[in-house]
Amino acid sequence: MFAFGVLMMGRLPRRVFFFFALAMALVVVPRSSSAKMRVAVPDFKIEGDGTPALSLQLQDGFVLGLVRAGVQVLDPVDVGRKLDATPELKGCDSSPCLKNIGRLLAVRFVLRVKIDVAGNSYKMVARLFSTEGESPAALPVSTKTRTCDVCTVAEARDYMFRLADAVRPDLEEPAAPTAAPVKLAPVAPPSLLPPLGAAMGGLVAIATGVALFMTMPDCHAVTATTSTCSDNRLRSAFAGGLVGAGLVTSAVGTAVTISRFHAPTAAAGTTTTVALSMPF
Repeated sequence: MFAFGVLMMGRLPRRVFFFFALAMALVVVPRSSSAKMRVAVPDFKIEGDGTPALSLQLQDGFVLGLVRAGVQVLDPVDVGRKLDATPELKGCDSSPCLKNIGRLLAVRFVLRVKIDVAGNSYKMVARLFSTEGESPAALPVSTKTRTCDVCTVAEARDYMFRLADAVRPDLEEPAAPTAAPVKLAPVAPPSLLPPLGAAMGGLVAIATGVALFMTMPDCHAVTATTSTCSDNRLRSAFAGGLVGAGLVTSAVGTAVTISRFHAPTAAAGTTTTVALSMPF
C-alpha cells in the first residue's frame, strides 16, 4: 500500500495528496499514551529548482518522520494560523521572539528547514532553536544536514525522513543528574584509655582494701580497748567496700578494654555486649 502511494503521489492534486499523507501517518504511526513533545516548524523553504508540489512532498516526508518518532508537529500552515494575531513574530530569529513563539504555541523547540535544489541535487538543512530559558539563544542549538547529489523525488523524500531521525535525539528531555553518594567520614575507634583507667583504678581500690585488712590491730590483745574493736569494724566495712567496688570496676574496665581492642577486626555494624553476673 505504501509503495502504491509513493508511485501515485506525483499524480495526485495537492489537496488530495495532503489528506492521503495524513491518512498514511495515522495508519503507520502508533499512538502514544504519554504526552508528546511539541515542535513548531514555521519555515520550510525550498530554493532553486523547487516547485510547490515538490515542497509539499518533502515537507510531508520531514513531518511524517518526526510524527513517526512520537513528536507532535505544528507545520507552517498551523504556525501561520496561530500567529495571525502577531504577524511580527513570523520569520524572526531573535531571542525574545523565540521565547514569545514558544509561549504562544506551547512548544519547547522551533525547527527551520531550508532545502537547496539544483536539478536532481538536494541539500537539506534543519536548524533547531530552543524557546526556553530566561534568554533563549538566537543561535540554533543544533544543525543537521543531509545531501543527495542525484536523487529522484521519492529518494529525496526518504532523505527528509533521515533528516527528521537526525533531529529527534536533540528533542529528548535532558537526563536528570544523578546525585553523587554521600561519603560519611570514618568513625574514629573508641578510646582504650577510659576502660584501662577504670581497670587500674579497680586494682588500686582492691589493693587499698587488702592493705586495710592486713594492718588492722587485734582487738583481742591484752592492750586492746573497746574503741579498738569499734574502729576495726569501721575499717573492715570500709576495706570490704573498697575491695568489692574495685573488683566490679576492674572487671568492667577489663571487659570493655578487650571488646574495644577487638572491635576493628569485627564486622561493621556488630555490637559487643558484655554481661557481668557477680554473686554477693
